[in-house]
Amino acid sequence: MSKDIDSSNPWDWMQPHDARLLGDVIRDPQEQGRWCRAVMLGGLPYMWRRKAAVVRELMYEKLALRRGDAVLIVGESIESCGFADDIRARIGEQGTIETIDITSEAREAYFAGRRGRHGQLATWRWDYTRAMAEERFDCVAVLQATQHADDWTDVGRELLRVMKRGRNILLSEITMSPQMVMKAGLDVHIEYWLEKMFAGVGFNIDQIPYYAPQELMEAFKGLVSDAATFEWKGVELFWGTKI
Repeated sequence: MSKDIDSSNPWDWMQPHDARLLGDVIRDPQEQGRWCRAVMLGGLPYMWRRKAAVVRELMYEKLALRRGDAVLIVGESIESCGFADDIRARIGEQGTIETIDITSEAREAYFAGRRGRHGQLATWRWDYTRAMAEERFDCVAVLQATQHADDWTDVGRELLRVMKRGRNILLSEITMSPQMVMKAGLDVHIEYWLEKMFAGVGFNIDQIPYYAPQELMEAFKGLVSDAATFEWKGVELFWGTKI
């Protein structure tokens, strides 16, 4: 590989001595993509159970769950992250949980270029609850699905429609935010690792949809009371009480 190469793709800079060490298969873009996806995907259970356990407890507290509650969970890796079991332990045998796990849909959509967020690349409108009756649930928890909706003004109204008044909705996400990219830019190694992973996956970091906490506050304005947010190490929470 020439030292004069001019490319923004870190994989193009792989040198012969690295290929000899790793094997020529490392030059295959499909193999690069496979390993980059392996790094990018599958980490939610580890992060939520091992790294963000304190925040996980906080989000259940802000849901203000009660024994016997009916709870709707929309999110990714709901069972493997332990979300359903955690909530079930808090609402007891008299309570009920309905889950809508969008993990497979989210991954397929990402790699197909359908990522939501105000029509960026393509829309992702939520029709999951359209056929459900009003005030069917006591609480709604959106756990690791915040960034997959196209318009939280619309989605928020719909989720609140199936919720009882005076009860809480909560959105929780371990984000890939502009702040993460900014922090990675403070260290050339981390910046390189991040750029290389996304180059292998096949889309740019700036194509990741992102709803900032303040945007969620605006989307739910007039719909909930006592709205609040919390941020910690890339974990972002939003909650409020249905008016």
